[in-house]
Amino acid sequence: MSSQPDLAAHFAAMETLVESYAEGVNAEIARGVFMMSPRPGVRHSAAQGRLVTILNEKLGRSGGSRPPDWLFLVEPEIRSETAFSRLIPDVAGWLRSAGGWPDIEANPIEQPPEWAAEILSPGTAAFDRGPKKDAYGLMGVGWLWLLDVNQKTIETLSNERGRMLPGQKLEAGQALAGPPFGDLSARVNDLFLD
Repeated sequence: MSSQPDLAAHFAAMETLVESYAEGVNAEIARGVFMMSPRPGVRHSAAQGRLVTILNEKLGRSGGSRPPDWLFLVEPEIRSETAFSRLIPDVAGWLRSAGGWPDIEANPIEQPPEWAAEILSPGTAAFDRGPKKDAYGLMGVGWLWLLDVNQKTIETLSNERGRMLPGQKLEAGQALAGPPFGDLSARVNDLFLD
């Protein structure tokens, strides 16, 4: 008999707990850490909606007869058994020309997005900056943006060998131009309520 814990069984039990909650409840697992969060506030929801609108206008539209390269989803559920994680990013994007789009019938989605964004709230900031950020790295997410609605800033992070490392910080008044997108023809403060 092994004295090592059965991590797969522990993760399966945590997933059963997550699935027991009603639809609309944000219950997540990040590297084996369980987190249940309340529905977002107005500032959070406004930033999320504005970000998705800008991304879709710039990158999510068809180019003539070709479909768009990027697919952006609001609060998709993504899963990785190897990272012991089942997450709900505020916004996530898949690049068709890189890893392809996820199976549209799958939930949760097993294919990690190329990019994810978290809009920080007082109740979730420590989780988003800690276990959730680390889980994104282990899952293979290429880039992560952390939007702070109070400071009106965006921290960009990139994945280097499974670790999300800090990159440029975008502040109010600056162009909304961060990896992996380049210039999105908007300003950082366009995302945030005054």
